[in-house]
Amino acid sequence: MFKTLGRWTAVLAVIFSLACAGMVAAQADQTGNVQITFAHTNDMHGRIVESKTELGYPRIYAAVQELRAKNKNTMLIDLGDTLHGLPIINIDKGATAVKLMNELGYVYMTTGNHDYNYGLDRLLELGSMARFKILAANVYKNGKRLFDAWDVRDIDGVRVAFFGLASPETAYKTDPKGIEGVTFSDPIVEAKLVAAELAGKYDLLVCLSHLGTDDSSDPTSITLAKFVPQIDVILDGHSHTTLAELMKKNTTATLIASTGAYGTGLGVVDVVIGPNHKVISKSAYTITPETAPNLKGDARIATMIDTLKKEQDKVLAQIVGKTAVNLEGKREIVRTQQTNLGTLIANAMRWATKADFALMNGGGIRDSIPAGDITLKHIYTVQPFGNYIQTGKVKGKEIDAIIENGVGKLPAPDGRFPHFANLTYTLDASKPAGDRVSNIMIGGVPVDPEKEYTIATLNFLFNGGDDYRMLVGKAQNDFPSDAEIFVAYVKHLGTVTEENMVLK
Repeated sequence: MFKTLGRWTAVLAVIFSLACAGMVAAQADQTGNVQITFAHTNDMHGRIVESKTELGYPRIYAAVQELRAKNKNTMLIDLGDTLHGLPIINIDKGATAVKLMNELGYVYMTTGNHDYNYGLDRLLELGSMARFKILAANVYKNGKRLFDAWDVRDIDGVRVAFFGLASPETAYKTDPKGIEGVTFSDPIVEAKLVAAELAGKYDLLVCLSHLGTDDSSDPTSITLAKFVPQIDVILDGHSHTTLAELMKKNTTATLIASTGAYGTGLGVVDVVIGPNHKVISKSAYTITPETAPNLKGDARIATMIDTLKKEQDKVLAQIVGKTAVNLEGKREIVRTQQTNLGTLIANAMRWATKADFALMNGGGIRDSIPAGDITLKHIYTVQPFGNYIQTGKVKGKEIDAIIENGVGKLPAPDGRFPHFANLTYTLDASKPAGDRVSNIMIGGVPVDPEKEYTIATLNFLFNGGDDYRMLVGKAQNDFPSDAEIFVAYVKHLGTVTEENMVLK
């Protein structure tokens, strides 16, 4: 009897479990929703080490792992300006950045203008090392796309199409010599072409964009969204814009997300797709050290980075001089006004070359230097690009065009803003661009329109970088790199003071 009851109990248990499974399946069929999460970074500029304000790769990895534990459909994506920046990734020309990105599990990346700083050939080499795909639809050479334009993935039955766009400003915001023969087509035109190529192949269209939303950018990611409304989500970089700032600016139906810069935040976009393959909801938020104070960095990634730091810091810790004053290099300041650090760098160029005047672009100044010891690390952080100094001849009447280009984007902050040594001018930013400058003087003497003057500046600017096209072809003499000359000048001064920083 007990055996018979046991058999019936077992049968009933099987029937009950099958019924429960049927109910679960029925519930899944009724909802049928698929959630996809995009974790994204932009404009890291080599900030792989965590700090009070920057997540760093160890915490970014840990945060992504937590997201993946909640939703297996989580993808890590980067929006450019990642392979070049601080000395820790510049020393091996971006290889360290790619190795770490492979470890973090990045799936896609689009190119930022600074990712071309080692030259196109090196970028292509880095791409071959990557276990993630680089997408950039509008980058061409000899009529052919240099990178994959798009990629389509099936995520739980949802077809998600990704495509990338590089900023057209890359043509002059990296050294043009390193990208000879490369063209950057109109992003809006290219996006329309891609949307046509992908017609019928996707349920969700995601653009990986390095366009930004600065007033000086043309076009912006918001303009892209207006003209290509098929795009559901734009993950953006370039302008260092936070999500909060973007939400105020963006009036389109497209969700546009960005995370500021330097790894101060990890962007998270959640998209829910219904059983009819239509978007039900889109939302975005940012994980920061403030919003996730208990987030601990992954020990394995941290150990990899610590090993790199120890090897490099021995060299970079060398003290080359001192400064009695804080040297101002904040992005929003050096791109709108001349600072003492900009003056010091320009004076270093003039000191080394004996030029009549020198020009440093604000975009080439990447950090401040606090009062105290000045180390190699400070200098290579301020000037990480490896540009070298050149001199050339310009006539007095050509100098006006140089300055007008430098101040032409004001009041918007822009990398072209000029920091001069031994040159002064009067600025009226209320006037139209191209007609803002007067009273130009070199060494306190009005410029003679027909006289030739020697200018010292970066090879980047002589090659037309930051749209200084009037300098193309004028370089005559080469000097060491900007950082090397800056080191030599600081050693020459010993201690930088307000009195001695201006070359007499």
